[in-house]
Amino acid sequence: MTCRDAILHTIRILIRDRPDGLFSPRDVMRIMRAQRSPYALATIEAHITSVMCVNAPPRPGRRFPDLERVSRGRYRLRPANRLEGQG
Repeated sequence: MTCRDAILHTIRILIRDRPDGLFSPRDVMRIMRAQRSPYALATIEAHITSVMCVNAPPRPGRRFPDLERVSRGRYRLRPANRLEGQG
């Protein structure tokens, strides 16, 4: 499982009970650390805030339109990525 896959899986679990579907990078990092993820917290945070975020500032390298930043420190899955197995 790639870091991106692990993050998407964690987010889907995290937002199940959240009507607004919002989460923070810290929420995801806390859960992944508790699950003993092999990924460094800095890597997880970079993926959420940049690599996977459609409205993040431009950066070199591959990007995925999985997440949308809705306010400072608050993100949501884009509709196409809400179901497990997609993304």
